Amino acid sequence: MHLFLLLFLPATVELVRIPVKSAPPEISTSRVWVFFTDKGIFNQSQYQQALADLYRTAPLPQRERRAREPLAGFDFDDLPVRQDYIREIEALGARLRTVSRWLNAASFEMPPELVARVYQLPYVYDIRPVARRTETDFDLTVPLAQPESHRKSRSLDTADAHRFYGAAWDQAQMLGVPELFYQGWFGTGVKLALFDTGLKLKNQAVRRLRIWRQYDFLSGDNFYIRHSGAAEVIPQLRYLGLVRDPALGDNGRLALLAFVADSFNYSYGLPARAVFFSFSTDRGRNWSLPQLTFLSRPYYYTCENLQLVCRDSVFYLAFNEVDLHPGAAPTCYLGYFINDRWQNRQTLGQGKQPSLAIYADTLYVIWLKTDSVLSFRKGLISTPAPSWLLSTEITHDQPLAEPRLSAGPEGRINLLVREKNNGRVLQFYSTDGGVSFNSDGELTAGSAVHLKLFTVDSHDSLRLLLYQDQSSPARTRLNLLRSFDFGATWSSPMTIDSASSFGDYTLSRTSNGLTLVYESGGMLYQRTAPDPDMNWSASEPVDTTGFCYSPLAAPDNSFILWFRRGDEIAVWEDSDTLKFSYDQPNHGTRMASLIAGYQPYSMMGIAPGVDLIVAKTEYYKTSGNRGYEYNMEEDTYIQALEWVERCGADIVSTSLGYRGWYRDEHFDGRTAPVSIACELAARRGLVIVTAMGNRDTTEYPWPRPYITAPGDAEHVITCGGVEKNLTPWRGTGTGPTADGRIKPDLVALADTVAVAAPDSENFLEGSVGTSCATALIAGCCALLKEAHPEWNAESIRVALYSTASRAVKSCTFGYGVPRVDSAFRRYPPSPKAQPSPEDRIALIYPNPFITGENPKVYFAINLSRVTPDARITIYTTSGVRVKTVQLNTARMPTPGRYFTSAELEGINACWDGSDESGKPAGSGIYLAVLETTFGRSIARFALVR
Repeated sequence: MHLFLLLFLPATVELVRIPVKSAPPEISTSRVWVFFTDKGIFNQSQYQQALADLYRTAPLPQRERRAREPLAGFDFDDLPVRQDYIREIEALGARLRTVSRWLNAASFEMPPELVARVYQLPYVYDIRPVARRTETDFDLTVPLAQPESHRKSRSLDTADAHRFYGAAWDQAQMLGVPELFYQGWFGTGVKLALFDTGLKLKNQAVRRLRIWRQYDFLSGDNFYIRHSGAAEVIPQLRYLGLVRDPALGDNGRLALLAFVADSFNYSYGLPARAVFFSFSTDRGRNWSLPQLTFLSRPYYYTCENLQLVCRDSVFYLAFNEVDLHPGAAPTCYLGYFINDRWQNRQTLGQGKQPSLAIYADTLYVIWLKTDSVLSFRKGLISTPAPSWLLSTEITHDQPLAEPRLSAGPEGRINLLVREKNNGRVLQFYSTDGGVSFNSDGELTAGSAVHLKLFTVDSHDSLRLLLYQDQSSPARTRLNLLRSFDFGATWSSPMTIDSASSFGDYTLSRTSNGLTLVYESGGMLYQRTAPDPDMNWSASEPVDTTGFCYSPLAAPDNSFILWFRRGDEIAVWEDSDTLKFSYDQPNHGTRMASLIAGYQPYSMMGIAPGVDLIVAKTEYYKTSGNRGYEYNMEEDTYIQALEWVERCGADIVSTSLGYRGWYRDEHFDGRTAPVSIACELAARRGLVIVTAMGNRDTTEYPWPRPYITAPGDAEHVITCGGVEKNLTPWRGTGTGPTADGRIKPDLVALADTVAVAAPDSENFLEGSVGTSCATALIAGCCALLKEAHPEWNAESIRVALYSTASRAVKSCTFGYGVPRVDSAFRRYPPSPKAQPSPEDRIALIYPNPFITGENPKVYFAINLSRVTPDARITIYTTSGVRVKTVQLNTARMPTPGRYFTSAELEGINACWDGSDESGKPAGSGIYLAVLETTFGRSIARFALVR
């Protein structure tokens, strides 16, 4: 295995890592990491420009958190992976799974026989298997005595605090948390990411969690559509496996979508790739369930390069099947639909990358027969089935790629094709209906990739060619060429946009002009132009979730279609039973209750006010009787890690760990990709809290070291487990790492830990494992972060280590059990931090409330306890009641601070300056009185008219 040269960046950045290749690695799994040598940037000037572009487009929370770190800002590892490297590997037949900027790598599905071909590519640095975590356990929950219900007001008395915390008292008191809770520290404003199985919000302890963001990384690919409003998922086109190359045809009455995705070949009893289609008769508002048109043979075959054109009610579909056996050639096919009914398929011949065009009653097809030979066919389509008239071959002295075809009147046929090695776009033409073709020079001098030719109407003479110009490595330009004579002559290139990377793109044309939708970094953007000769509008976001691909636009721009890998719902829905077992969200629910649960006198989490970022990354399945497995692959973990960092997370809590492909000597923090990614995340300001792992004491008896990745990474907080009497829990992992470092870093309760029972409204249960210790310690990190918002990740780690229960670190206990109350005493909270020890109005803004400048005044609220009833009453200073505003307590689900205008709007903690009758109140000084079930607060403000 190669070491990674770019983990720590020197003053002069190494922009290329040089591989030392010998024999291709022997990899038995079909899921592999492909690491690249470079990112297409080869000098310091290009590098600095790329960093400046990256900073400009980065989300504000990400920039703010990174600014607190010793190495602030962005670096080489943050730059995007070169897209043409990925496309070339896909063209060989590999299926893309995920992309990691930090590792400069992408994960693919490919048969082992393809590994050798990919390994020999000049830009490939290394290939490794994607590690898979499979952990089988048996009934890791135990019955737990249920606490008695109490409804007394809160008190600082220890006995009453014990009752208030209920069954969670032991685990919270061990960490010194209750004292801080009574001081008003709840983790408010801290963003904590939870990597787990998702959530089920049935139990009262978790029903009102503050979920800031969520994403399901396991649900497969889902098609989304946008008409004029917000994007919506297409219910019939969900949970698809690795969608690729979707194509859209539209005749105004019927929209037809074709795409490649995973299926199952029952003849062979193996998974296979297939071509599916779906249709809509109401402009994309409703779609049919996907139907099969072509099922490939399993494992060594895949389909790609779908092309779809239509004439009246007939749609023609071309694609090629790739045979991944060594030396095998791809095959091109053509089939057709009459309206929404698939008719038949015929073999065009050996080759790939077909392109279709229609003019009048003639269908034109061209494809790459070999790297330097193009095959052309022409057929009459006066009846739906093509009646072939002629075949022609076009040869060239250089390898070719991406042929694009346009046809016009008087037998004129225009062909655009890219020279594969240098990116020149060449033009060939025929004036005799395709009997012969002549060269017509070049449209671009080089560096072009990803050609897309758009024809809105085959009888309209306008043709539009989009391509990426990579002549300047730091910024790829998206260029447009126009032809007004069916592609015979072309304008000079016009740059529409530039970015560090582009994915796919689509164009549509209406009477209002052109609309471009493009993908960059997994996000979709839109630009418009009234006319091709006029300026384009600024980019507008279409979908910025980060996992969006292959936009398609209806010709009349009535809708935009794309697929998203995963979706934004990690909370359990009834429809999830189509893909997951009913127990899927249980583990995540238990861990969330440890971190942020809130059910007084029953189950109290460590930081009930924290904002959760929920990432569903771990797949649960039953395995007979009481056993179950948690399956997780590290590329999904890394994808989620980069996503939460971009979202602005402060802390990551994850009980996931990997041993599958690694031996004990590999746990050195520098071998497993997931450990490298976590180290990079920690150096970017994320507090990574991860589990040491649960040992099988028969295979790993004490004192043999046991650790899982990423727990071996140096700057993550690796958590082991103890019993209530502070002795080691029998199943906890222990150090050292393979390179001799002491792990774990901290320990917490790991046996019979009180958690919410996911399928009960009120019951609790006992949970076992170092995942429980991880969740508890992550909650402690949130309390420290709330008290010290200016602290970086290293400061939080040092504060916990220096105040934990053991002065000397060991490979069983680390620094011991963290005492977060001791950390607060040694490091008093920042003056900027505001606890919430009582219910009160913390701030009124704007103050003065000038009605001519602001429509409303807002009342920021500190809440010490969840209240069933709350109101704000406005009085004059003489005691006359002006108006009572009833607060929406359902939008105040946890204790803590509510201070943003969006939150306060939802709560109704605002006032428009009118009295009960709707008449404007006069200028003057007013009193705002907050009344809750547990307290009363008064604040003063001025109103100016």
